[in-house]
Amino acid sequence: MSKSVDRKKSAKGAARPCAELRLRVDFGAFGAIGPGKIRLLELIGEQGSIATAGRAMRMSYRRAWLLVESLNLAFREPVVATQRGGKEGGGAALTAFGRDVVRRYREIESKASTAADGHLRAFGQALARTPPAALAVPPKRRG
Repeated sequence: MSKSVDRKKSAKGAARPCAELRLRVDFGAFGAIGPGKIRLLELIGEQGSIATAGRAMRMSYRRAWLLVESLNLAFREPVVATQRGGKEGGGAALTAFGRDVVRRYREIESKASTAADGHLRAFGQALARTPPAALAVPPKRRG
């Protein structure tokens, strides 16, 4: 649903071009939220850890923490609540507001995808059989 232009297998097994929608909500000076941050929030909700969620997305703890912090600072209430490590260990959890942010984003994404479906199919059908990058051969340098 939220991927860039890609190739999908048709019923006959041949790759066919497709176009998919990627949604980003821009908050101006407050940043933005898109599929990456939403997935990070979902993983934090599932795993109970920023570090584990970050690793699942192949990013460092620092990067994951900075993304969470940017969201917590952008809104009036935090999206993720954290607990420092210690004897019982640390952890992280989505707040009720954080769950609401994820739910609203996924709902917007679903409705936008449904609304754009016919146009995306038309784009996919209009795409060339081979991506331009696969056809480009760099010129040989002389001299």
